[in-house]
Amino acid sequence: MQLSCFYCGKHLTATAQQLGGEVVCPHCGNVVRLPDAETLHATEEQHKEAPLHSWLNDSISGFASLLFHGGIFFILALVQCNYSSGIPEGDEVTIGPLPGVDLTDNSGDVLDASEMEQTSDTASLDELVADIQPPTAATSEMGQEVSLSQLLPTGASGGASNSLNTIGGGGGAVGAGTTFMGVHAEGSRICIIADCSGSMEGAKLEYVKEEILEAVRSMSRESEFQIIFFNSQAVPYTQKGWRNPKRDLESVKKWLRTVNSQGGTMPVSAFQEAFRLMPAPDAIFFMTDGLFEPDVPDLVKAMNVGGSSKAKIHAISFIDKSAEQFMRQIATDSGGTYRHVSAF
Repeated sequence: MQLSCFYCGKHLTATAQQLGGEVVCPHCGNVVRLPDAETLHATEEQHKEAPLHSWLNDSISGFASLLFHGGIFFILALVQCNYSSGIPEGDEVTIGPLPGVDLTDNSGDVLDASEMEQTSDTASLDELVADIQPPTAATSEMGQEVSLSQLLPTGASGGASNSLNTIGGGGGAVGAGTTFMGVHAEGSRICIIADCSGSMEGAKLEYVKEEILEAVRSMSRESEFQIIFFNSQAVPYTQKGWRNPKRDLESVKKWLRTVNSQGGTMPVSAFQEAFRLMPAPDAIFFMTDGLFEPDVPDLVKAMNVGGSSKAKIHAISFIDKSAEQFMRQIATDSGGTYRHVSAF
């Protein structure tokens, strides 16, 4: 007799004597427990009765479905679709009397473009333009004198309301570079060399410190800076190498409080410190209020050996113009600018 394997479902052959025992499936190799003769006989009887029972159930379900759908079709046949929403065709519906509105009504006034009075007077406009005075070029020419009253940095002179952010070319410069004492320098790496000799004592040194802070504060986050004061020797910022303007600003404030005015005016050592920086500076601000040795310009030129990428030195004489000739030479040799700041 033919039986099905419990594991793989394939047919296997068994004899009557093997019923109730176990055989090995020749297809999957698993041991299959065979039903006994009575269980097998009962299962066959159920399979014989199953088709009749299934046919009766299917017939009753089909008859019920036929009655249900027939009833639906009958009801739909009695219903007439009317797309006019119950309103007979041709009937008018009056919502109410509409007010008479004349869309051309302009409250009795007739607008005539030819009678309109012109509001622009060419002659008056010319007079206004003639009255406008162009801005002065006090800060645009190389070597032009500038009064410190025009360049007060934020926090200078006891909290003055003006700041470098509010004057042309002042602090808060957008993009690469920054501004120091009214002079703007381009570049990502900028060094400030500032005089702290004995003649800078008092308000002059405090003003320069404020300008340094404003220059650092105005730099972009990607820029780098270094600060070197000088008197008879270099007085560099205690943090070596290029510094970040955002991370080091507070440290610079604390360090500036320790810088005092003393000694002579000898800037060469400060330039030596600046040109030791790696990479080299893109620009250098150099300011002094006094006269130094006449060989300084040539020494600075010899140090600035970057060729086409040499640092531009922007020279600023402060109050005292005695070093103007040398300052101009330093600026010209490097491709930078010179400016004299004359007074507070």
